[in-house]
Amino acid sequence: MIFQCDSKYLIFPVGHHAQKKSLAFYHEDKLVYDLEIELDYVQPDYEVYIDMERFAGLQLKAVCTPGIELFIQKSAAGCNDEQLYKEKFRPGFHFSAKRGWLNDPNGLVWHEGRYHLFYQHNPAGCMWGNMHWGHAVSRDFIHWEERDIALFPDELGTMFSGCAVVDEDNRAGLQTGGQKTILLYYTAAGGTSLLSKNHPYTQCLAYSTDGGNCFVKYDRNPIIGHIAKDNRDPKVVYHKESGRYVMSLYLDGNQYALFVSENLLDWTLIQNIDLCDDAECPDFYPLQVDGDPNNIQWVLSGAADRYLIGSFDGRKFESHTEVRRLHYGKNSYASQTFYCLADGDSRRVRLAWNTFHLAGMPFDRSMTTPCEMRLKTIGNEVFLCALPVVEMEKLLSGTRTFSHLPVQPGQCHQVEVKETLVDISLEVACGEEAEFHISLFGVYIQCDMLNGQISCIGEMAPIIGEADRIKLRMLIDRTGVELYVNEGEVYFSTGLLIDYNLNRLEIKATSKVIIEELRISEMNSIW
Repeated sequence: MIFQCDSKYLIFPVGHHAQKKSLAFYHEDKLVYDLEIELDYVQPDYEVYIDMERFAGLQLKAVCTPGIELFIQKSAAGCNDEQLYKEKFRPGFHFSAKRGWLNDPNGLVWHEGRYHLFYQHNPAGCMWGNMHWGHAVSRDFIHWEERDIALFPDELGTMFSGCAVVDEDNRAGLQTGGQKTILLYYTAAGGTSLLSKNHPYTQCLAYSTDGGNCFVKYDRNPIIGHIAKDNRDPKVVYHKESGRYVMSLYLDGNQYALFVSENLLDWTLIQNIDLCDDAECPDFYPLQVDGDPNNIQWVLSGAADRYLIGSFDGRKFESHTEVRRLHYGKNSYASQTFYCLADGDSRRVRLAWNTFHLAGMPFDRSMTTPCEMRLKTIGNEVFLCALPVVEMEKLLSGTRTFSHLPVQPGQCHQVEVKETLVDISLEVACGEEAEFHISLFGVYIQCDMLNGQISCIGEMAPIIGEADRIKLRMLIDRTGVELYVNEGEVYFSTGLLIDYNLNRLEIKATSKVIIEELRISEMNSIW
């Protein structure tokens, strides 16, 4: 089918259970764009909006394989469904895309008054594939405004994960006006589309000189050629002491690599590192230990939240710990921290991908709650901790507080919870051999102090801190719970569809425990 590209969007009907079809677009017999799409003109579940603005004024030919008759519907505006952000299973305070699939957070950066969140995105359906970079902006980490797609697939590959850097000193030489250049480092995943057939995975660069409204791909891509199998997911940070930039990159198996650069364009390999039991999406950053600016350690983490803590002098990372684990739930992956925050804000803030499947919706998956990362000494060892950013308090609209509530063996302490989005904190004095259970909305938590274990919806983790007292914080959204143990020493993100019929917070114990404080706060939706 031949058509004139004279509108920003093409609209296609999609079915959750339709077979995937290959939809290829040609200009003058040259393939310029292709998508895998569950095209369904007979029993569609929703519509997708495909941004074609970059082809404005061109005559294109669309070819569907297997062959079906195509109908081209055009629109100048994006999705304006009156049910947008009101859908039954739309997360209330976790970012999710308007339409289509979302995975790994990418390119987290502050620039001229806004936080930028880029993310892996399939605009053509609710399944993984067709990787683009979606884009959203915020002033507070919490309320996000979705922008146009930032990066589209090209001849080198679809757009896999990466990071962002603000080039403060114009080291890359790409700045053209008064605004500092935003650099996006990403993996071009060759061989994952018709357009990139027979290309390997390489690392590439795109940049914006207008504050992140438009991104241009570097004309000398790739900046790092193929090294190993599916090498991917570059993360760049600045190392102040050496005056150089450092890139961590996933190679293959459990192996990662560190590179350095002075100009943000030419990169030199300095070290290979094994991160046992992890793969993909490295993050590498410095943190103060216990808030001490004279005691700086570096954290190297992978997609599954295994991490090492050690020293880095600009030439070599030396681990001071064995591989440790932060997250023990089912649904957090590919965490990344912001490259920089607003002026004067020294926190290290991260986002991760909430992998929970939102069945039957015209969108799928979401992000986790943004967390501040800290290093904390427990005993004689240093651990990585995560706690929700203080900005989450903006969503609180009412709080009930209870103090010194004893729970006797065999008793059940109950508190009715009518709210649908809640932030619940407990501090429990329980003794070294106590065991107690918490339940609400179908979320079940068990604390076994004798064996030093806590479980959340069937997933088990160690209790690292004190043996006779425990602090718990639960953020409950419509589609799951995030549980922070002892101020983030252990973290769970676990998805489930909340059962609001079970609206009584119940606490049971096998031996006497005292709820020193219980705080239940209602949260507003970010939409």
